[in-house]
Amino acid sequence: MSKMTTFVPLTKLRPFKDNWRIQVKCLHSWKQNTPFAGDTFEMVLADQWGNKIHATSKRSLMQRIQRVLPIDSWRVIEHVTVTPAGGQYRTTNYKYKMVIAEDAVLSRSDLADDRIFLSLANYEEIENGTKKQAFLIGNLTFCYIHIV
Repeated sequence: MSKMTTFVPLTKLRPFKDNWRIQVKCLHSWKQNTPFAGDTFEMVLADQWGNKIHATSKRSLMQRIQRVLPIDSWRVIEHVTVTPAGGQYRTTNYKYKMVIAEDAVLSRSDLADDRIFLSLANYEEIENGTKKQAFLIGNLTFCYIHIV
C-alpha cells in the first residue's frame, strides 16, 4: 500500500468525505465552553498556501491535541471532517469548520515556514459596511506596557 505524499489545500476541504490529508500550522488555540457543545478546544490553522480554517475538537481530546499540535508548529493531520461554519462570530472567512475527532492521525511535518499568516481587515471596508463586523478574521493581540 502506498503512502499518500500530497497535501490538500484547506480551501479544497468539503463535507462529503473524511479521508483528507492536510499539512497545517497552529496559529492560535483556546478553550471554549458553550451550553450546546460543552467544553471544546478551538484552533485557527493555516496551510502552506496561507489558507486558514477554524478547527474544533471535543474536551476529551484537548490534552492530546495540545501536546501533538502546539502553536507555531507544522503538523500533518489525516482523517478529519468538515462541517459548515455557522454562528454570529467566525474566526476565519472560510465557509467550513474542521472537526478533529478520535480517529484523526496527527504526525510531525518536515515543513519549516516561519510566516505568521496575519491578514488584517481593511478599515475602510468596515466603516462603509462592506465588511461584516461579526467576522473576527485574523488574530493579533497587542500588549502595551508602560514602565515608569
